[in-house]
Amino acid sequence: MGRSRRSFDRLLKTYRFKNAAFRLTRLPGMDAIGKRVLELDPVNLTYIPVCENIEIPAGTAAPISVIEHFIEKASYHVILNRCPCRSENGCLDYDPYFGCTFLGEAARDVDPDVGRHVTRQEALEHLHRATESGLISVLGKFSGDAIMLGVKNHTRLMTICHCCPCCCIIGSLPYASRKVRDLVVKLEGVGVEITENCNGCGLCVDACLFKQMRLDGDVAVVGEECKERISSRVEVS
Repeated sequence: MGRSRRSFDRLLKTYRFKNAAFRLTRLPGMDAIGKRVLELDPVNLTYIPVCENIEIPAGTAAPISVIEHFIEKASYHVILNRCPCRSENGCLDYDPYFGCTFLGEAARDVDPDVGRHVTRQEALEHLHRATESGLISVLGKFSGDAIMLGVKNHTRLMTICHCCPCCCIIGSLPYASRKVRDLVVKLEGVGVEITENCNGCGLCVDACLFKQMRLDGDVAVVGEECKERISSRVEVS
């Protein structure tokens, strides 16, 4: 069994304890460990809008195009055989065997038993299937993934997570310390607008992965740490 397979099997079951792990970063001194595991260099993790049209000026790259760009440029492409979050947390809404995508030179070291090595076109098709099914694509460099996959250099590994709202590890982020929460940023120019049509139904509160929507009486209110993932101007009504 290769190093990648051993690392993956060892860490797989820890995903069911992700909420507790993020809570530990609130303890004195533990936030530094959380920041190290989530160290993102040179880019931050950020959500990519899906399932909504986004109006942008001519010549500006749409968010989905950002991911497509990295897939096109990458030298190696690997799709995990399973999603650790969904498979270990009993997701009932999405396929637990629809795995994350990994790009870059380090991806060549991923054990075939952990993830299948695919072509550039196959990686693009996987991204589009994720978008069409309503999964939320997250792009970044995450040293924790390199540890999970048993690869040595996380700076040569890029992660594209295809997350579901119920099981994604990012959904545990609100339990973490503020320093760790701030490692995930929203796309520049993306925001939520509450209109006068808001009827206080609370659907946005349930839908927000970052727990940044709340009701004030019969009106929705956006929290200061909003990392909105839906569109450039979402009307919550």
